Formats: sequence, C-alpha cells, structure tokens
Amino acid sequence: MPAINLRQALLILVIMAVLVFVGFGLLGLPLHLPILFQLIITAFLAVLWGGDWIEVEEMILKGLQKSGPIVLILMLIGGLIGVWMYIGTIPTMVFYGLDLISPRLFYLVSFLLCSVVSLAMGTGFGTMSTMGLALFSIGSSLGLPLPVVAGAIVSGSYFGDRFSPVSSIAIFTAHTAGVSIRDLLGKMLGTTIPAFAISSVLYYWLGRGLETGTGYLGSAGSELLDFVSSNFPITPWVLLPPLFIILAAFFRLPTLPNLAAGLVFSLIIGFIILPGEIIGVLESTYDGLILDTGEPFLDQLFSRGGILSLLDLLALIMLASCLAGILEGMGVFTLVLNTLLKKVQHLAGLVFYTGLSGIFVAMVGCNQLLAVLLPGHTFLPVYREKKAQRLLGRTLADTGLVFSPLIPWNINALLVVSVLGVDVLAYLPYAFMNWLLPIITIVVPFWEKRENFE
Repeated sequence: MPAINLRQALLILVIMAVLVFVGFGLLGLPLHLPILFQLIITAFLAVLWGGDWIEVEEMILKGLQKSGPIVLILMLIGGLIGVWMYIGTIPTMVFYGLDLISPRLFYLVSFLLCSVVSLAMGTGFGTMSTMGLALFSIGSSLGLPLPVVAGAIVSGSYFGDRFSPVSSIAIFTAHTAGVSIRDLLGKMLGTTIPAFAISSVLYYWLGRGLETGTGYLGSAGSELLDFVSSNFPITPWVLLPPLFIILAAFFRLPTLPNLAAGLVFSLIIGFIILPGEIIGVLESTYDGLILDTGEPFLDQLFSRGGILSLLDLLALIMLASCLAGILEGMGVFTLVLNTLLKKVQHLAGLVFYTGLSGIFVAMVGCNQLLAVLLPGHTFLPVYREKKAQRLLGRTLADTGLVFSPLIPWNINALLVVSVLGVDVLAYLPYAFMNWLLPIITIVVPFWEKRENFE
C-alpha cells in the first residue's frame, strides 16, 4: 500500500465524521449504514491512491480477524443472560434486591457493587452483563430514572476494566507502556482516588431526595414481587453461576474460557432446578427469555438475553472492525498521531496530546485495544526518553480506554446499549467515572513537575 499524506488521512476522517453526523445523528439511520458506506469509500480511495485491491482486502480481513474474540465473548454473554433469565438467576437478584436496597442509596450501591465485581472479574463486559443487568432490573422495578441507573453501572463496571490486576486490557496497557501491572496500578492511584471519591459523592447526592423506608415499594412493588415468586424459581442455588464466574475471574481464568465454563455451569444448574424443562433451558441460550404477560413493563423487564438478541450488534462490530483494519493499514492513525507529537513541548502538553489521541482513536477505531495500542506505540519513545513510562500507561488507561463506553458507535458503548437498552447520550452525563478520569488525568500534570522538551 503506497504511503498517503496527512491531507488524504484528514479527508478520510472528515468524510467519516460527515457520514456519522448526517446518517446517524440527523437522519437516525442505523449506525451500520454510515460505517458500511465509509468502508466502501475508504476502500475505493485506497485503490484510487495507488493501492492494490488484494492489499486492501487483506487489511479488511486483518481487522475482521481482531474482532473474533470479542464476537465469541458477546455470544457467550448473550447465552448467559438468556439462561440466567430462564432459570431465575436475574429474577432472584431482583427479588432479594428489592427487599434489601433502599432507593436513596441505590445509585451509590450500584456504583460500588459494580466497582467491586469488576475488580474481581477484570472485565467491564462481564460485570455489566451479570451484576449490572441485575441492578438495572432492580432500578427499573423501583421506577428510578434509567439513564442515571445505567450511568452508575457503567462507571462501576469500567472502574475494574482499567484498574484490576486481572484485567486483560489493563495488563495490555502496562505492556504497551513498558511497565509492570503493579507499577501501573500504583501510578493510577493519583487519578483513580479523586475520580472515585467524586463519583461516589455525586451518586449519593443524586439519590438523597428519593423515598426510603419499608414502604417505598408500594402496591406496584408488592405485585412485582408476587409475579417474580410465582413465575421463577427463587432460590439461592440459581445465584451460584454468577458467583462461579466472579471467583474464576478472581483466580485469573481468562475471560473467554471463564464465560464458556460459566455458561456450561449455568445450564447444569438449570437442568437440576428445572428437570422438566431441559429443552427450554437449552433454547434460552439462543432465544433468551420471551414473556408475553400483557403487561409491557414486565415483558420489557424480563424478556432479555440470548445470542439472537445480539446479532445486530455483532454485525455492527464486524463492520467497525473491517473499517478499523483498513484505516490502520493505510496509516491514517499514525499520520495524525505523529502530527500531534510534533506539537509537544512540555509534560502537560505531552499528557494532553496523548489523552486526546487515545480518545480520537477510540472514536475512529471503535474499540479500546486500538485506543491503547496506537497512541502507546507512537508516544512511547518520548516517555521512555524522559523515564515516564508509568505516566504513559496511566494516561492511556484514563482516556481512550475508559472513555470508549461514551462514544455511541464504539464497541463498548454498543454493548452497554444491547445489555441495558439505554441510549449512550442518555446515560453519558451520569457515567461520572468515565468522563472525570480524562479530565483529572489531563489536569494533574499541570501541578506535577514540568519538563521542557525543546
């Protein structure tokens, strides 16, 4: 593939911005269409500018290949949610949660619980699809504003995604920056503690006016509890599958085999709890749970899960991965990042442009991995020269990595929407941890030791 220049790289990005803004933002078309058209246009331009179609095809296939593990993980998560709904795992959590959690503390408790679980599991995907989905169902049952509930769940879920010693993306970030995971986590405390504290205060503040006490559920809540207890097996045994996954993650079983083992274990529990419905339990892996009670609220609350429910998302992920592959292969990211690197003059500027680059790649590349990898490789020589690799790792983790769930077309945001059903722009203002971290990370170096690069 012949080298392209900065003007050509910027043209590609401008076209993409226009397509997404007009098609997705103004016309409300499915995001698949702007991404597909951008893929077609970019491939055409690559050939027009001297590339060979075989090379372009290889770049597209290379990008698609990278989406393989994500696709498998999402299929397993879809299957898990379907089985957990069918055998009563999520309904049991809702049943106990309605009795135990006060609305006044619900946002704070959701944030803290998801933070703890994500620390143990090391994955935002897994946390949101297990503990997060249960908390969302409870919040929905309580009649709480769903964007706020979703924001608290997203904040907590992605807390451990970047700060857990067993997180694959955190380990990858440390490796990219050339430091150990222990050194990286130590450096991240300076930004994590204030962001976590501020987020906790804000979630407590948002819930302070909500009703509390023994009567907050009212008659509607009592009817919901009766419905759950009458239609699902309410027993602590069905809570073993999520506990199994959390413990396996704590003992560092990788995400993919962990979810696969968790799905098999969930099916076994289902066969034991519902011996007369083995076929139904198996089918729920693909179809999920589909209720038709005549009550829209109940049907929407419990009709979830299954691989089938994620097919639309999987198609979008594959399209976005193909586009990211061709953009990376053409060197679009490298050209823009190297241009930013030339503007660096001091420590604060270096952190600012590194963070900006991480968010930029997360927006254009549509996933966390590229948001860490490309800025990390581009800026590493400068950080290494100044012996500041830990600062590089912190900046990568606190910007593109954690900001990804707030970008509507990013794979992480699409997962949130598919699991919780809340629009990205609706929960974005309430995902405090996710936008506080980039701000704090960029501001902190202005108080740290400055160092000229001239």
